Order: sequence, then structure tokens, then C-alpha cells
Amino acid sequence: MSMRQDIYDELLPRLIADYGFKDKGQWLQEGRCPACEKREFYTHKENPWKVKCGRSNKCGREYSVKELYPEIFDHWSNRYKPTPESPNAAADAYLVHSRRLNLMGLRGCYTQELYKDYNKDITSATIRFPLPNGAYWERLLDQPSRFDRKAYFKKGTSYSGHVWLCPDQGYEQLARSNRIWITEGIFDALSWRQVGEFAVSAMSTNNYPALFLDQLRKTCADLDVRPPELIFAFDTGKAGTEFTIKYVEMARKKGWEATAAQPVAEGEKCDHDWNDLLGRDLLGERHIKDYLWNGKILLAKSASEKALLLWKKQEDEKKRPASFFFTYDSRTWWGGIDPAKVEEISKKDDVSKSYAAEACLELHCISNCAFRVLYKQTDTATLESHYFLSIDLPGRDKTYKGAFLPAAIVSGSEFKKTLMGAAPGALWEGSTRQLDRIISHHTKDIKEVETIDFTGYSKEHGAYILGDIAVHKGKVLRVNSEDYFDLGSTQVKLRSRTRILKHVYDAENFDTSWLEPMFAAWAGNGLAALSFWVMSFFAEQIRSEQQAMGYFEMWGPANTGKSTIVKFLWRMAGRVQENYEGIDPSKSTMVGYLRTLSQVANLPVIFVESDREEEGPHIKKYDWSEIKSLFDGTIGRATGRKSQSNDTNEPIFRGALLIEQNAEVQSGEPILSRIMSTKWTKDNWSSRTKAAAEQIAKWPRDKLSGTMIHIIRREAAYMKAFNEAIPKYESLLIKAGVGHDRVRKCHAQLHAGLDALCALIDIPDNMMLVGHEHITDMARARADRIGDDHPYVKKFWEWFDFLQETAKKLNADGSLAGLNHHRQPDRIALKPLEVEQAVKRANLQMTFTIDDVKKHLKACKSRPFVEVGTVNSALTDKSEHCWVFRTTPLLKKGS
Repeated sequence: MSMRQDIYDELLPRLIADYGFKDKGQWLQEGRCPACEKREFYTHKENPWKVKCGRSNKCGREYSVKELYPEIFDHWSNRYKPTPESPNAAADAYLVHSRRLNLMGLRGCYTQELYKDYNKDITSATIRFPLPNGAYWERLLDQPSRFDRKAYFKKGTSYSGHVWLCPDQGYEQLARSNRIWITEGIFDALSWRQVGEFAVSAMSTNNYPALFLDQLRKTCADLDVRPPELIFAFDTGKAGTEFTIKYVEMARKKGWEATAAQPVAEGEKCDHDWNDLLGRDLLGERHIKDYLWNGKILLAKSASEKALLLWKKQEDEKKRPASFFFTYDSRTWWGGIDPAKVEEISKKDDVSKSYAAEACLELHCISNCAFRVLYKQTDTATLESHYFLSIDLPGRDKTYKGAFLPAAIVSGSEFKKTLMGAAPGALWEGSTRQLDRIISHHTKDIKEVETIDFTGYSKEHGAYILGDIAVHKGKVLRVNSEDYFDLGSTQVKLRSRTRILKHVYDAENFDTSWLEPMFAAWAGNGLAALSFWVMSFFAEQIRSEQQAMGYFEMWGPANTGKSTIVKFLWRMAGRVQENYEGIDPSKSTMVGYLRTLSQVANLPVIFVESDREEEGPHIKKYDWSEIKSLFDGTIGRATGRKSQSNDTNEPIFRGALLIEQNAEVQSGEPILSRIMSTKWTKDNWSSRTKAAAEQIAKWPRDKLSGTMIHIIRREAAYMKAFNEAIPKYESLLIKAGVGHDRVRKCHAQLHAGLDALCALIDIPDNMMLVGHEHITDMARARADRIGDDHPYVKKFWEWFDFLQETAKKLNADGSLAGLNHHRQPDRIALKPLEVEQAVKRANLQMTFTIDDVKKHLKACKSRPFVEVGTVNSALTDKSEHCWVFRTTPLLKKGS
């Protein structure tokens, strides 16, 4: 079946670019396999439905292009528009290109319709199949992951007891057939029809087709033909296998010849249904033989019957095992058949080897549960490994899952303890040798899943791991049933089961209508905050290119919109916790502080100091020098690792720092030069801006949280625009008079972030002009702020000058007084503690301690520091230990 040209034209360049294929005539070869990373990936050039690794013994992974590029096969009504001549264009294309079905003989048995979810206000084209009793079943065609389900039945109708019939396989044709495949889904039935079999769809595992079978029996009687054999071929999994066994038994009691078929043997993992196997060309006669044998094993009525069937399945007698394990009725069994005894009995008693094997069978239940090793998981930070197991117990619908340390799967006694902890009542009674055989079988081709202990962008994997959604190379991935993301060459999962983000993502609906009210409410401040917030989604990439990333500050009085916009931006990022803003670092424990800084990547970390308005020396204040190292992505604190060695953990800062508080950060040049500061006030506040801010505050989370996914999917476009803009804005800020290198670097990043955002969403020119002018003004203000003294130092000199003037007035006779010990008029020598005592005697309000001042005095610009040393005091005529300063600033060179 050929691939439609427009799909082919989109698919082929992406295959070549993503996997590095070389054009070898009819074949694309020497691509890099995403599983083993060897250059033996290949596909047919003209019909690239399947892509396979040629290392059949060591890898052999095979992919359908629908798996590799689901987005190409996931929005049909946009690509295929209905016309009067072809009203079912999207449905037709879906059957052909997504389901690999030939439409010959199918037209007329389905229609293309439209489904709307009124709660989410989203729609999708559907392919609809009519069912008996006025019912129908429809499958969504356009981005079905947006909806709660992929398919729906008509409400208020019932198809109980009925089946869906293939259009050219009516009752008469079915009655004359040798066998009928009864599948779960319509596409499975159509897949068997396509390979020449007769098939019907029961639509659900919990629908025994009693009415259909009654009518079929009547038709057989009317035609005087022998009824066909029924093959119940439901999907694998607990429900499918349980109902298969139940329905085969029900059918046999009604006099039908009935059996089952399964893609894999019971207990083995299978991610493919019959339609998937059609796409992989695995529904041939030789495959059918295996599927029916698997069904026969599934229907075994006892553990001994199953054991014998498994033994017989290996046709080569020399390869039949003397002992083997299997699961039956959610229990694990160990079987043994001594080949020498089988040979002896068959010769001695002249009986078949099958009969002899039955007589020789030794059977033991070694566990009251059935377990399977799903994958090995390794923590990328600590390199600690676990094996992740699924555990089923008889009579329980729930499947338990547990992480087992390596030591727990190589020792029968340790396994017994860990198993009991993972699933209530689960018991292991086998030996370590038997456990070794089982574990060896399960881990033969085991996947290794890497775990990360933070939410967000993993630089090592090149992927955003956000909880239930991941984004890898622009593709949106959903977490699989085993709680990890398959990235092709690697598999990854979050170590913690706690999810801080949740996104409602619609690939076709990127709503940015919030931009106008946000700008109306906060103008340049709003755009600067938005620019930094989106920059935080690419913090790791920016640090990789720029070696550092600046911090963003929002400060100003209460009720100026800081919290409103921060909560809005958190909803944009998908934050689960409502009304979350950030943490107060001055109130956090060290463990909590480090955890907050290291628990996210490519997301903002917000420091909120809500008590900054509380002044006084007794108030615990955060030391802003702590954030200095975050600039280049380090936290600067090491913790001991749980081991017998002296190893330490040095957590990495992968996020972006935003500071939100009522008072401006007070610190020295090293910290201030790293901060891009915005002051939030009620200047220019009006009823219009108030209404816009209230609109932003009420913006629904579900309509906003997908914004982050839309943005990070376009990582390449964002970073290209960002990197191209940096030199332009470095030059602009030099011309604007911003002489401080670090200030210029940080604000050039903010400028570039706004340009890069404009490459992803439509921002009007007038907004861009306001935004860039505002950022330039921020840079100038920051450079001027750094050129001034620290506020504590300024206040200190105010006290000093006041006390000096007061002392002169009190000593009108002209005698020496005050706090300056120096004899030279261009020098000041003082004792900081004397100044503090004088301030207290004068009842001046001290909102900080003299130790706070001393941290910044040596950097004083208005009265440059000279030294700390001994001077001959003009006040005491003794040698006094003082801090010495000049009375006037130093002249700049060339002045």
C-alpha cells in the first residue's frame, strides 16, 4: 500500500535528518538506531512504513513511522478537507495511512462526523461506525490525547449481545467460513479481514455476543452447513485474557467449537494489537499458528495442562527443557520433566512421549503471585539502581508495582522480604536457583530507565520531563503504562511520584489572547516579567551558550500586581498547587532551601520575602550573597552522601531565579549587578488597568497550562532568535551608556528573550517598542544604582554627619568633639562601635546592626576606605584603632 505523497514529502526529510540515513537507491540505510545507536537503521525509500535495526541478534528494534512521528498521523481533518465528492476524506486517509487498511469494499460502512467536548470547548473529526440497535462507535481523529478518551459510543444505546460485521462478511458468508475471529476492536476485525480471514468485532471485552451467535447458528441451520470455529482474539492484558477464557467456556457450553488466540504467551509483555501487527506484516499463516498456540496455552484448565503445552510447544525434542517456570492463575509454578525418564517410560510401556511426559511431570507452586521485571531504573545523580517489578495476585484486579534493589533479586530470602513489602500477602517459596532462572529470563532484553530527581529539562537526555508529559526534539510524549518516557535511545522517568506540574495541551490551539490584557495592566513591567519567565524555560540552554543567566527582581508596595502576574505565569507553566508563588529563603531550613533550588530545571525558582516590611535588628534577614553562585548554575553548598566514603553531593542549579518582595534587594555590586530589577507601583493605575489585571487573575488554568508545551516544542526557533539577538543588544546598551559589563550582559539577555518570544508568538510592534525601551531603562537604572553606596552605608554616613554637627553645636567654645579621631582635614578616622553607641544615645532608629554596615563600608564610594589601623587620636591624644576614610571621592582617571 503506497503512502500518500503529502505525508511522504513531510516524512522523508525528517527521517533523513533525524536518523542520518544514506540514500542507497531503493533503500535508506546506515541510519542511527534510536535503541542501540548503531548505524544499522534502515527502511524502504519509496514506502517507509517500517524502520528497523539490522542488528537482529543484538537489537533488532522495529518501529512504525506512526510511532516515530505521531504528529504527522494525528490531525487528519486539517490535512484532508471534505469535499462533495469525498465527504469522508479525513476518515478515508486515517484508515489508509494510520491503520494500513485497504478501502476496497469498505466505503459506505462508516462516515466522517464531528465530536465536541463542551466542557473543554474542543472538537475533533471522527470516523463513525453504525452498530445494531441504533448505536454507533466513533474514534477521534484529531489530537485525541486532548480528550478524556479516544473513542465514544452513542449515549443511551446498547450493543449488548451484538457485534459489528465487516461490510462484505454478512451472516451467510460467516456461516460458510471455517473459522471466525472475534476481536475487541473494529480495526482489529478489519485487519484480519484484510489477510483473508473472517472476523467480527465484539466492541468490548465485557460483551459476550450471544445474540450474534444465536443468529449465526440459525443461519448455519438454514444453509445446512457446519458451524464455524470461534476464535476469541481479544487484546492482551488482564481484562482481555480473563474474558477470553470466560467466553470460550461459555461458547463451548452452548455447543460451539471455540478456542482463543493471543499475540504472545500469557505473562509476556505485548504493546501491539492485531492492527499493529498488520502494519508490521505479522498476520501471515506462520504467525497465526503461534497465535493460536498461545491461545491454547491461555485456555489450559490446570497448571499441569499448561506445563505440558509449554513443553510440547518446543517441537525440537532436544531443545525441550528439563525444568521450566511459568505462571498460571496469577501464581508462579516450577515444572520439571526428566527427558531420560520420558524416554524410558515411552519405550518400556510403548506409549507416546506426550503421555510419558505427563506421567513424569513434577509441579510445584513457588509463589502465590505472578511477577515480571519491567525494567531496570538507575538514578542519574547517585547511580543507584533498582529493578521495577509488576506483581499480580489471584482474585485481585490491582497490579502492584515495586522497586527492588539488585541485592533483593539475587537472593531468595531477600526477594521474599521485598516481595512481601511490595504487594500485601505476596509470598516467595522457591529457591535462589529458581529465582535466578526467572530473573535471567525477564532481564534478557531488559530496558534500562534512567530516573531524574527534578522536574523539567534534563540536559543529559535533551528532553523536558514534566510529569505526565515530556517534550523531546519538539515531540510531545505521554508517559506510558509503566510510568516512563521512551525517548528512543534512552528511557527516562521522574524518581518522585509527586507531580508539581500538570498540563492541558492542545496542539492545534495556542491561545495568546492574554497578552493584550497583561500589557494593559502592567505595560513594560509585564513584558519584562513575561520575557524572563519564558527565558526560564530555556535556562540550561542559555547558560550553556552564555555561561550565566541573570536574576529577575519584582519589588514594590503590596497590591501593585506582583502576586497576580506571578500566579498567572505559574498557571502558564502548569503548576498544580493553586496560589503558589515561591519560598521565603529566610524562613526555610537548609534542607528545604537546597531542595527548592535543585528540584526544577528550566523553570523559575521564586524567593518571596513577605516580612521585609518588618524592620529591626532582631528580624532574621536572608544573606543575598548566598545567591551569587546561582548565576552560573551552581548552588555552592555540598552535602554528605550516604556511604562509607567521604563523597559529597553538590547540587546543581538548573532553574532561573526570580525575587518577589516589597523592598528592593540591598546588597553589594557582585549581587546587584546580577539582578534585573523592576519596581512595581500604582502609578498610572486606572479603572482600565484594574479591569485588565482582574481579567488576568481569573484566566482559567486549563486554557493556559498548555502554553509552556507550545513554547518548549519550538526550542530550536527560540534559541536561534535568542543567540542572534544577544550581540545586537550588547551594542545597544553600550550606546545607551550602560558601562557595567555584567549589568549589560544580563539586560541584553532580557532584551534577547523578548525578541525570541516574538519569534514564537505574535507581539505587536508597539508592545515590543515599549518592552525594549523599558528594559534599557532598567539597565541604566541598575548601572546607576551600582555606582552609588549601599543604603546601609549611606544611612551610616547620615548618622555620622548628624552626630558631628550636633557635637559642634554642643561644643560652641570650639573644643574638639564628635566621632572623628583624625587630625587631617581630608581624613576621617572612626570607631564603628562608638558610632553605634552615639546613635543609640541620640535615640535614632536603627533598623540594622553595625555589623551589617561593616560588611559594606570598605566598598564606600562617597568616602573611600583607606585602611583599618592605629592613629593618634585628635579626641583622646592616645593611639586608637580606627577605620580610616577619605572625606571626598577619588577622582577618575583623566579627570
